[in-house]
Amino acid sequence: MPELPYVSVLVAARNEETTIGSCLAALAAISYPADRYEVLIGNDGSTDQTTRIVQTLIADKPNFSLVSIRESAQTLNGKANVLSQLAQLAKGEFLFITDADVHVPATWLTGLLAAFEHHTGVATGTTLISGNSLWARVQAIDWLLAFGLIQLGSQLNLPLTGSGNNMAIRRKAYDAVGGFQGLPFSVVEDYTLFQAIVAKGYGFAHRLEVDVLASTLPAPSLSTYLQQRKRWMKGAFSLPIPLLVGVLFQYLLAPMLLIVALFSPTTALSIYLGKWLFQNTVLFWTLQRTRQHHRWFDALIFEPCQIMLGTLSMIYYVLPIPIRWKGRTY
Repeated sequence: MPELPYVSVLVAARNEETTIGSCLAALAAISYPADRYEVLIGNDGSTDQTTRIVQTLIADKPNFSLVSIRESAQTLNGKANVLSQLAQLAKGEFLFITDADVHVPATWLTGLLAAFEHHTGVATGTTLISGNSLWARVQAIDWLLAFGLIQLGSQLNLPLTGSGNNMAIRRKAYDAVGGFQGLPFSVVEDYTLFQAIVAKGYGFAHRLEVDVLASTLPAPSLSTYLQQRKRWMKGAFSLPIPLLVGVLFQYLLAPMLLIVALFSPTTALSIYLGKWLFQNTVLFWTLQRTRQHHRWFDALIFEPCQIMLGTLSMIYYVLPIPIRWKGRTY
């Protein structure tokens, strides 16, 4: 049996005292030989107890390291700067990226490695929103639908996007694009890196499977949710025109159908039913593959929430409100 590749896990942390413990506990419980992977945690100017918590938790873990991040002299956003500096220290043949508020499964490393063929440069896994409140459950369905569409796109050889909290990159592919420091400024650094690697001719893959199903916390408030969507939509506007039209169709569906209904109610109803059927087909397929069958009711009540949140997100995007993320303004 060939030796398992050595991999480096990169975690950006900025004021994560409430979540970093769970994140590191999950990474320590990975089903992978401890001498074949390392975990590099980048402390990005935290002012809370993040540093102390990490130091305590990794004291007996020689393959875990805490790295103090320097201010960037380049035009990198906060997280890209952290990951760039961690990647320079990483020794792995593969770079795995997750966030400090994400809990990965024990099979995460082997699950994502299974997606790599000889030409694959980047692979992403599926992340689920945790929580039992209606607000959390609606976001969970929203994320599952997005990952279902990414999986569908992957099978159709359409490079849609990467997921920066559940991603693995072949080191050769990362170096081929110059790393994060070789990319233009972006508030969606994961998407920019993903697209750069694909543009270099490397293959891509997505896994919609339970062995790479991580979990993270929901956006705590509507304002935080809208800020998150505004950041993501910055990346969406870099998509090829046909794919961008699909994204805008989702966000602008309600006003579009109201306009169409003024002239042809039957056409508006047909468009809506076609969209509803396609969306729910993808959703239920996604729930089956990720073993989230218990969420079928949430999938049904998601529709009116999606219409409302999609419209609000589009309005918020066009308003002259800066993007604020992790205490920084972009």
